[in-house]
Amino acid sequence: MNKKIKLIDVLVVGSGLSSLVFLHSYLKKRKKVEVISPNLNFKKFDNSNTAEHITNILPPQMIGTDEKVKNYFRLNKINLNENCKVFGSLEFGGLSNYWGLQIDPNILIDIKNLSSKTKKEISESFIELLKEFNLAGKYQNYKNSFKGDNFFSITNKDKSSLQFEDFIIGYKNAFNKKKKIDDVNEISDKFVPKNYYNKFLKKKKIKFHNYFVKKIKKHGKIVEVLCSDGNVNKSFYAKKLVIGSGTVVTTKLILDYLKIKKEIKLKHHPRLFSLYLSIKKWSNKMSFQPSQVHLKPRKGTELFTADFRPGNKLIIDSIIQFKKYLVIFKPILNCFRFNMIFSNTLLNSKFSNIYLKLEKDNTLKVYSKNKKIDNIFKYTSNLVFNFLRKQKKILPLRINYFPGFGSDFHYFGTLQIGGKGKLSVNEKCQLTNNKNIYIIDGSVFNFKRNKYPLGLILANAKRIAKRIID
Repeated sequence: MNKKIKLIDVLVVGSGLSSLVFLHSYLKKRKKVEVISPNLNFKKFDNSNTAEHITNILPPQMIGTDEKVKNYFRLNKINLNENCKVFGSLEFGGLSNYWGLQIDPNILIDIKNLSSKTKKEISESFIELLKEFNLAGKYQNYKNSFKGDNFFSITNKDKSSLQFEDFIIGYKNAFNKKKKIDDVNEISDKFVPKNYYNKFLKKKKIKFHNYFVKKIKKHGKIVEVLCSDGNVNKSFYAKKLVIGSGTVVTTKLILDYLKIKKEIKLKHHPRLFSLYLSIKKWSNKMSFQPSQVHLKPRKGTELFTADFRPGNKLIIDSIIQFKKYLVIFKPILNCFRFNMIFSNTLLNSKFSNIYLKLEKDNTLKVYSKNKKIDNIFKYTSNLVFNFLRKQKKILPLRINYFPGFGSDFHYFGTLQIGGKGKLSVNEKCQLTNNKNIYIIDGSVFNFKRNKYPLGLILANAKRIAKRIID
């Protein structure tokens, strides 16, 4: 190897929330770091490996950025089957909340197999995150927070198989001007990488390289990252490589690096959207947008989680983006929005139906199989609907919509902590047999009961940032 090459101590690939949280923690003890993060405003590409269909279900924060979305898949050579609705790790991704986190009470259940030391470190990092974001805990226990409506404040004394459950949230103590959810700005108020960067990292010494990664190579204890800007190739050399590119791209890079061509399963939580009409108005007192309550089975809580949100202008706008013909009814929908209950029903990841396979031309094929989950969704939907009717909360009307496999946004489980074989990491999130390659995104977890995984992913990224300095 050329002795004159520039050797980087720690090189980070990706600039999503997990990478930025890592950088924020890492730079508390180091002065500078370098990051590979492409600007996706490339204009000229051929039409191969495009994912045209995904623009039909873009969430509101991604409207107007269709070209960036397409470029993300083109640049990374990801070929989506038309049955998959997979999204990339983009700068405008992140939660639909506004500087807040929704957390499943089962946050630690899915890592119970890890050592007590690792679980303690993740828990401590999670608390540090809440403090850094100026977030408080469970909303009932704090003043000056949003107030949950009493719509679901019931005691389920019957012997139903379902029960309501309080989730845990972290909300911003001093939300800007105490905005209500109907008044928030989808761009400036959203908890996304760009806003996180402006708040915590803008003045730090971070050198961004406008490239996407084509290939990773190993030279003894040095890692070479071969990149391109669409025209020119360039290699970066690092002592330690940290990858937080989102599960799909991270997995593709590792499959290529390890020369693995077999099919692997991408874990996710298939999601069903539902709309109910409430018997009475459901007031919206929130300053950001988590659900207000979860509905789960009393036993076998790994089966599904249904959450409930009151109607608001942001949700109405989302519906119209999905079904554009409803735009003429927008004024009517807004008049009745507080009589609407919107719900996500998230299934156990055992119902995942997305597969990844690296092709000979280094394209990642992403596809689903002829696996029907209509029956499980129908069964689950009936459980929820009948339960709400029995509680006399809703009118006898509902609309269900399954947007397709992958539209749940949560992708994980391809490079699991403590897993078997080459496609796994140890508890320091080092790739098996490659101690200078670290994985810090959702790839390393296997979420079953925890249906809201971002908080745990960010806490783990923060933990690794502290460990990598050792």
